[in-house]
Amino acid sequence: MTPVSFHDFFGGCATVAGALIGLLFVAISVSPEKLTGRSAEADHQVKAGAAFSALVNTLVIALVALLPGASLGTTVLILSAAGLSSTAGLAIVLWREHRKRVNPGAIIMLAVLLGLYGVQLANGIALSSSPRNLGLISNQGGLVIGFFAFAIARAWALVGARDSHLLSGVAAMIRQTGTGTGTGTGTEPKPVPPAAPPRKPE
Repeated sequence: MTPVSFHDFFGGCATVAGALIGLLFVAISVSPEKLTGRSAEADHQVKAGAAFSALVNTLVIALVALLPGASLGTTVLILSAAGLSSTAGLAIVLWREHRKRVNPGAIIMLAVLLGLYGVQLANGIALSSSPRNLGLISNQGGLVIGFFAFAIARAWALVGARDSHLLSGVAAMIRQTGTGTGTGTGTEPKPVPPAAPPRKPE
């Protein structure tokens, strides 16, 4: 059973995870043809699967942490093992689709997710033997925040942003807005002077 001092944190995490899962479905609905049908893209499917896996992981852990008498350590073990297997499956899908042309960004994405699940698995093993250890529970809370950050970054890339990094993408959009309505760059066409009035016949 999770100490009462962590209930507010995990309660907030459950709320955030549920809202982000709903927003993820909205992001997917923007371009559903990229996930299903003949025009489905493996990169798009992997991004959606990675984000969904991370958010479901955080949602279930937060809900179990609030459940009286539940074993948080056992839940973390099960979810981290499931996350490792699902991430390995996404890597296989990506490899079969692209072979030697795999995007380095996709490899880094899956490596980060595997790292998060690996750390979570180690923390879950320790938490199973020491369920009241506040340090281990705090570590799990930090991992939940890490999964949130990862899922948000993947959802940002999923909607078709030009850059997978949120801050640089926002900065690029601000620059584009400024140049679209700005003061000019020196390449705009000069105004045409008015034509001279015709001369009166003498």
